[in-house]
Amino acid sequence: MPRLIPRPQEMPSSIFRYLVARAVLVLVLMAMVAVAAILGLLQARQDNGVLAELHLPRFRAAVHLSMDANSAAALSVRMSTAASQAERRTLLDRLAERHQAMEDHIAAMVDVGADAESIAALRRLRDSLMDGAIALSSISQEEISLKGMDHKDATVMSRLSELEQRRRNLVLRQQDLSSEMAGFVTALAAEAGHRFDTQRDQASRTQLKAVAVVVACALAAMAAVVWMYVGLRRHVVDRILALRGAMLNWRGGVVEVVRDGNDEITQMSDTLVELIGAVERRNQELEVMAATDALTGLPNRRRFAERSDEEIRRAQRYEAPLSLVVGDIDHFKAVNDGWGHDVGDLALQHVAAIWRGQLRDVDLSARMGGEEFVALLPETAAAQAHLVAERIRTMIADTPLTTPGGSELALTISLGVATLLPGESLADLMRRADQAMYQAKSAGRNVVRLAS
Repeated sequence: MPRLIPRPQEMPSSIFRYLVARAVLVLVLMAMVAVAAILGLLQARQDNGVLAELHLPRFRAAVHLSMDANSAAALSVRMSTAASQAERRTLLDRLAERHQAMEDHIAAMVDVGADAESIAALRRLRDSLMDGAIALSSISQEEISLKGMDHKDATVMSRLSELEQRRRNLVLRQQDLSSEMAGFVTALAAEAGHRFDTQRDQASRTQLKAVAVVVACALAAMAAVVWMYVGLRRHVVDRILALRGAMLNWRGGVVEVVRDGNDEITQMSDTLVELIGAVERRNQELEVMAATDALTGLPNRRRFAERSDEEIRRAQRYEAPLSLVVGDIDHFKAVNDGWGHDVGDLALQHVAAIWRGQLRDVDLSARMGGEEFVALLPETAAAQAHLVAERIRTMIADTPLTTPGGSELALTISLGVATLLPGESLADLMRRADQAMYQAKSAGRNVVRLAS
């Protein structure tokens, strides 16, 4: 029978709530992974945005400004040696372009947050360079005009000498301004480059941190998934498999269903135990019904054959005596015909009760069908079996059946006795006992005959 292994009394629980709680935890961890990844990407994007929108444009503007300043200084020097008005105008146009380009780069540095003092210094140096270039242009223009006059004129010679001196001074000043501006712009470019490198390193560190956080959260989520799998396997799958095994194997013997908590699966286990118990009890009842004669309560022919084979094998093995008694109610057809089948059934029950009452517990009795009864007597020789049969015959003959109407119905029985011979089978033993019983019938009935 199934056996339930009890556990301490617990409050009702739910395996489904347990699984939902684990699933929610896994989902929370996965959401944390997604949030961490998004935050890391947003931070990296922000750092890269600062890098792209601030430091890189500042560095680029400083470099271009330095290049334009050097170009303007070179054009100023060339202005002092212009040989014609056309060349001078060309140089002036190019200087105007460099001036506008420097203004654009300075404006770009303003846009990316350069300090006002640096911007003012840059514009001052740029304006000084342009003023010097314009002054050199004026000197060059005047020199070109004077060179077309009489070179022997003392006034012209003196003026040319004065313009040459002014030109030299302006060239030196332009070179100083160019050097100053180049150094200043180089410092700005270096500062912008340093900030650019710092921001780039920060962006790289942010990306690495984001990757580390995502990896850590992903590992935590994987661990949570494994944890949920283990819990699902232990608390659900294994227990359901155990229930399945119990259902498949319960016919093989005792089924033990272990209770784990007080959840739905435990309730299923309890229900399974109850069902198996009910099935076992029903099977036992069916086995008893299948092996029992419904009218008399004695074992039927099938059950008698099964038990008799066992007793015969044991008697043959140990060379123990074994006897068989066969009895048949006399004139039973007349009872049915004269008294009715209901009284006939009562007669069978009456004889069966006397038959069972005269036998030992170790003896095997049965109704073989109709009005025929048998009894297998272990450890009983022929003489002892004859006495048992005689006692049954006498008790039946001396105990009439009281019918439902109050009348008494006398019954008798003819019996044959046979004792097992070496190597004999149940069929052989039954045949000899039947022959003895028929001899009793031929001898006038209500007698016992012993098989030869």
